[in-house]
Parts: sequence; C-alpha cells; structure tokens
Amino acid sequence: MTVWNTRGKRGDALEGLITLTNEYYKTHRFARVDKAATPVTVIELENKGLISKAYFEKKATVDFYGIVQGHYIAFDAKETNLGSFPLKNLHAHQVDYMCDVSHQGGLAFVIVHFKRFGTYFLLPYEIIQDYYSQTTTSRKSIPYTAMIADLEIKMSHNGILNYLPVLNAYMAYKEKING
Repeated sequence: MTVWNTRGKRGDALEGLITLTNEYYKTHRFARVDKAATPVTVIELENKGLISKAYFEKKATVDFYGIVQGHYIAFDAKETNLGSFPLKNLHAHQVDYMCDVSHQGGLAFVIVHFKRFGTYFLLPYEIIQDYYSQTTTSRKSIPYTAMIADLEIKMSHNGILNYLPVLNAYMAYKEKING
C-alpha cells in the first residue's frame, strides 16, 4: 500500500492561483509581484544535469513580494481546512520579516484560503502579531471570526484571485489602528 506524503505541498494550489493572478497584474501593468526563490546550493549532479544532492542556504522569508502603485508588499499564501488559521503555519522568521516590512512602511500580510468556507482573506501582519504574541500564553490560532469582512478577497470573473482592491481596505485599516 502506498502512503502519499502531501504535507510538503500544502498551499501549492493557492500559490499557483496567486502566481496566475500576478501574471495578469504584470501583463496589465497593475502591479509587479514575484514568487520569492529559496536559495539552494547544489552539492551533486547526476549525468543528465539533474540535482541529486542539495541544501537550502537559508530560510525563506515569504512566498511573494513586489510593488503595487508605489507600495512595497510582502506576503505568504496559506491554506487551512480548519475553522481557524493555525499559528504554527507561520514560522518566527516569517513573522519577523513581516514586522520589518511593516515597520518600513510596506504592507505585510498572509492570504489565507479557508477551504471549509470556500473563502479567501487578506490577513494583515498587525492581526497576526496580536495573536502571535499570545502564543506564549494560550492562543494557538486565529479564529475565522477575527477575519475582517472588508479584507475578503473575491475570485474575479476571469479566474484570478483579485487581491488588489483589498489592499486599499488594508491601508485604511492600518491608518485607523495607527491613529
């Protein structure tokens, strides 16, 4: 009996959808957002140039980064089957990176696909940080009820996950909480 390991591929469908969306944005000159590459050092090649041994040079930051109408954005893509977003899906170095981006005036967030509800949300770094700082106490996830209605991302009629309009609502949210 074959047992398939799918844990390492979680979020691939969402990443593919976002990559398609980003290509659309680039083609129409709405934004330039790229998939972040994870640096790899090759140790050994097979005879046809296939990599047989390699290692990651350093931890990746987030999945995507780019520029939208003069604003730097950096974000990760995550999927969950649960009714909440597990904080264990984010690593400390990713949260630190988002903190740095936010501190420098950029927009840092996670696009979360809640498969159970068939919805997509832009989850701002500021909310992540609030819950992430509670992990030392009791909090292990961000509940679905903490999602902000204005930050729900809708699928467009042409099959893209149109997250650009939601960035305006995120900027308004940031202004509101920062005074």
